[in-house]
Amino acid sequence: MAAVEDVKVHIAASVDEVERSIVGMRAVVERLDEALARMRVTVVGSVHPQAAEAIARFEEAKQRLEEAQTLAMGGVAAAQAYHAII
Repeated sequence: MAAVEDVKVHIAASVDEVERSIVGMRAVVERLDEALARMRVTVVGSVHPQAAEAIARFEEAKQRLEEAQTLAMGGVAAAQAYHAII
């Protein structure tokens, strides 16, 4: 069995990794926002179903990334709480 200090070090490393991932997800969300804005401006007035589908899928991707960020932040909080009590 690992020593408590070893466990704490590994928890802290995991939290750090996840926090860096969250920052990366934020960057992707920002890029998706830019792509969505560009797509909306580009297809304004179009009634083609493919244009609407593209926008809907970009929006869904953004929402799922935001959900992943929220879940990851919850995991960080739980890991930090565990780290504090061991």
